[in-house]
Parts: sequence; structure tokens; C-alpha cells
Amino acid sequence: EVLQWARAQGFPWNEWTCAAAAEGGHLEVLQWARERGCSWHPRTCEGAAQGGHLEVLQWARAQGCPWDHFTCTAAAEGGHLEVLQWAQEGGCPWDEWTCMGAAKGGHLEVL
Repeated sequence: EVLQWARAQGFPWNEWTCAAAAEGGHLEVLQWARERGCSWHPRTCEGAAQGGHLEVLQWARAQGCPWDHFTCTAAAEGGHLEVLQWAQEGGCPWDEWTCMGAAKGGHLEVL
């Protein structure tokens, strides 16, 4: 409702709007924003992974949202093993930062 009000008042939005919705796990807000032309970038997938919101990440990817190695790093740092596994199975790139993210977050079980 707040985002709807802000848009009705003419407040601008950009790809960070979608990223914030994804990180908060607000799938309906993300869908609403995208239906109205709000742009997104890999930070949307990263935010969903960081918050452990697999459903949001799955929806974003199904809609063509790009991702990068930061998606896996965010999932690992947050200890979201299911999200990390899904991303890796889907071909999301990852590198040594993914392992460092797991260690930084204290999630050795993710390693």
C-alpha cells in the first residue's frame, strides 16, 4: 500500500525498488512493481537469496530476471542452503566468494 501511494504521488522508482521487495520476501509487491514497468537487475535475485526467499527467487528467474555470482554468495552468507542448491542447480554462477560468504556468516554446514 505504501508503494502504491508513493507511486500515485509521483515518487520515482528504479531497479532498487524490486531489489528491496525481493529481499523482504514481498512477492506480491515485486509482481505489482514489475506489472507496472519497474526495472530490475541481478540485485533482485541477490536480495531474494539473501533473505532466503526461494519462492521469490524462483518467480524472478521464471520472469527472466538476471542473476550473477552474488546470488549464490548472498544465499551462502545467509545460511540458506536450499536457496543455494536451487541456484546452483539452475546454473547460477558462483566462485570463491560463495565459500567466503558461508564462512563469514558462520554457516559452515553450507560449505
